[in-house]
Amino acid sequence: EETALSRPITLTISAGNILVVHGSNGSGKSTLLKILAGLLPVSRGQIAQDNNEPPLYLGHKRGLTPSMSVMDNVAFWAKAAGFPELTGAALRYFDLEDAAHSRVADLSAGWQQRVALTRLITMPARLWLLDEPTANLDMAGMALLQSLIQSRTEQGGIVVIASHLPMQGPNVS
Repeated sequence: EETALSRPITLTISAGNILVVHGSNGSGKSTLLKILAGLLPVSRGQIAQDNNEPPLYLGHKRGLTPSMSVMDNVAFWAKAAGFPELTGAALRYFDLEDAAHSRVADLSAGWQQRVALTRLITMPARLWLLDEPTANLDMAGMALLQSLIQSRTEQGGIVVIASHLPMQGPNVS
């Protein structure tokens, strides 16, 4: 027997906008993002987008290899996306140059989150689906992320964020 997570949802997100989904633990925020990413099936209805470009989904699991260096993790994702030349820019943006040769396992949770967030630079996509992207970040890391999100929407991107924290700024709904 199926149990609906919520009432039916109908929404349209236009280019250049940010949608922040708030809710308590277990309310379905992560499930919604996984459905939008195509990682979980839609039980009823449909999801339509105006292009066939896959979204970039960053979930709770960071997708990092702890035994590898920061540089190797970032380079792996950049190469996988076909943009190996963006590795250096991603390291610089998230202030990871000094840690580039450190093993990810030796970093704090906040620095690991910065490494995971480099995919926002190395794996370009029009639609970003971010599940608790500010988790473990300090104020400087949050400012970098906020600036990157703002830049993405100014370029016509769409960002959907599941978060326990309120986010503010232009184009946030």
